[in-house]
Amino acid sequence: MPPDPVPAPLAAPVPIAALTIEPRAVEGRIRIPYRWPAGRTAGAFLARLRDEGRLYGLRCPRCKQVAVPPRPRCLACRVPSEDWVAVGPEGELLSWTTAPAAPARPAEVWALVRLDGADTALFHRLLDVPPDRLRVGLRVRADVASPTVRRGAITDLIGFCAV
Repeated sequence: MPPDPVPAPLAAPVPIAALTIEPRAVEGRIRIPYRWPAGRTAGAFLARLRDEGRLYGLRCPRCKQVAVPPRPRCLACRVPSEDWVAVGPEGELLSWTTAPAAPARPAEVWALVRLDGADTALFHRLLDVPPDRLRVGLRVRADVASPTVRRGAITDLIGFCAV
């Protein structure tokens, strides 16, 4: 069998500094779908919202404070909390901020709402509340999606409307 032919010699390498390369930007979007577990406590909160259309908090066995959104441990005592308590659906406005309008969406008002029966506040959207009606203490009511469209996400709570 004849020997393999000897390959032709390669061109001498060119130093990178000698190359003239124009930088280019490629515009585009990368979609990265992701999912993460809500955890035992938040998962139970969202399942109750989906199944019952109600909001719940967890009561601390020591200081009796009710946390909404629920937390597995009391924020004040650090004691495990397992006593589920129905709260709301009404509450009071504690604070708010406005997200300015963008080309594809109108301005939104986001608020901290302390639901009746809760000691902490839930951050969510205010719906159809004119700016001149916004004030600390404004009574609001939770607007929950209809049972046919609820899926166990915080978006099952559409937002809060003025009472």
